[in-house]
Amino acid sequence: MQSKSWYALYLALLSLLLGLGDCRGANILVLFPHASESHFAVMRTLVAELASREHNLTVYSGHGLNDNLERVVEHVVRPEFDFWSNLQEQAAPGGSLEDLALLSERKLRSSLASVGARAVEHFLVQAPVQKLLELSTAEFDYDLIIVDYFYTEALLALGYKHNKPTIGVISTDFGNYMNAVQEALLPVACSPIDYEAYTKDLGFSARLSNIRECMARRKQFYNEHYTAQEKIIRKHFKIAVNIPELQAHHLALLLLNNHVPLWTPRPLLPQIVPAGGLHIRGPRELMWNVKRFVEESKNGVIYIQLGNEQPCGQLPQPKLQILFDFMSARKARFIWTCHDVKTLQGLPKNVLIQHSVPQIDILAHPHVRAFIMNGDLLSLQEGITRHVPMLGLPNFRNERKNMQLAVDLGVALQLEPSNFTTAALNWALDELTKQQHFQLTIREVSSEFRDRPLGALANALFWVNYVVRHRGGAAIRTRGIDIASNHLHLFDLFVFYFGVAITVCAVLIAIYFGVFYAMQRKRNDAKLAKLS
Repeated sequence: MQSKSWYALYLALLSLLLGLGDCRGANILVLFPHASESHFAVMRTLVAELASREHNLTVYSGHGLNDNLERVVEHVVRPEFDFWSNLQEQAAPGGSLEDLALLSERKLRSSLASVGARAVEHFLVQAPVQKLLELSTAEFDYDLIIVDYFYTEALLALGYKHNKPTIGVISTDFGNYMNAVQEALLPVACSPIDYEAYTKDLGFSARLSNIRECMARRKQFYNEHYTAQEKIIRKHFKIAVNIPELQAHHLALLLLNNHVPLWTPRPLLPQIVPAGGLHIRGPRELMWNVKRFVEESKNGVIYIQLGNEQPCGQLPQPKLQILFDFMSARKARFIWTCHDVKTLQGLPKNVLIQHSVPQIDILAHPHVRAFIMNGDLLSLQEGITRHVPMLGLPNFRNERKNMQLAVDLGVALQLEPSNFTTAALNWALDELTKQQHFQLTIREVSSEFRDRPLGALANALFWVNYVVRHRGGAAIRTRGIDIASNHLHLFDLFVFYFGVAITVCAVLIAIYFGVFYAMQRKRNDAKLAKLS
């Protein structure tokens, strides 16, 4: 009892300390132009917590907060731009998710740049946002702008236009977007080190390949993505400015939704803040029908979520039949989140399909024994935090990377598409639920992921408040972006000293040969004199 009292006192003191620096409630504008419900969960949690700290928030989004929050004004921007459907139609020859997953990384990045620009354009032309854009600087009564940062750099122009700091929140590493944005902010030309695959014996050829890939990725990012975003800025904001300049001077802070051990440490700036798991809140009571379904299961529950971009009704029929055969043969019950349908023909009786289930609450229930998922970063963080071992069925490169990391950490198993069979699914699920080491290991990994001076959300709030309090965070903004790389890395000085060294060597060699020639000529003259 006494320990609980001390814990309550600790939480109260922590909340007090976090709130001491808030001199006043700020007026914060939140822009969320995408249709991703899972990514909006990150923004929803941040908005709710900022509102509880007496900040006033105005949110422009196609999603509802689903909560009546004081100090929050919502503007619903409809219709939403279906990002994934448009991406599949443009990039994939067959128009399916499986076809999209087969694209090369370069082709995928090119398609993302095009569809991302169209998504921002769609958001900006909607009536509620048009009214916002028409505000003069005198009428623009906001102290800070928070933007969902995923192919949305054009929105930085709003802060540039009204001289207000902007904070970006990155919830995904899809298409290496997180890496590309960091490379644009870090004052380096390109790193010859791949931090994810780094080993002490990384050789010259590997580093040469890494820097070549980095330079190609950055060139493509500038030529395709930044160029498209700059066209939007000129059209809607009547401003001629390049994106790197906006990032350098008006992106006050970049909140990355990741943290060790799910992320490899690397050189970072104070402006880039790892805040992985900031969307993870305490568990709430489940809806009555879901709660009843879970608690009446005598053999536990398996939760399935294969990604927001994967409609269950569009799964290939062979894959769907394998899932049905697998689930119907198990004694456990299954809860399957499908965003497009509530029922599927031939669905086994031990399966409950829900259009929208509070995943973070489902995973917190003690009856949930395993999590079958696609390898999405947010889901991976939630599974680890809730101590639920995972079975990954990834499609995209970033999902495979996430699942490989989870496998290496000992908290998950992964099945490749070529090994997607009923037998493989049964084997993997038996391993996850019957081998005790998965439960022990995931608790250790969860403890490491959560072990920080402040929690993920508290850390994000501290830096948001820092930007509000201290001149828009000017002191921590990146320097060096506009410095030429040959100056920043002293290339011109190295060339100068190399030239000096070559000159000195050339002079020494010339002197040597001059002396040698003179001595040789003197000896030859002496020989001629003797002969004569």
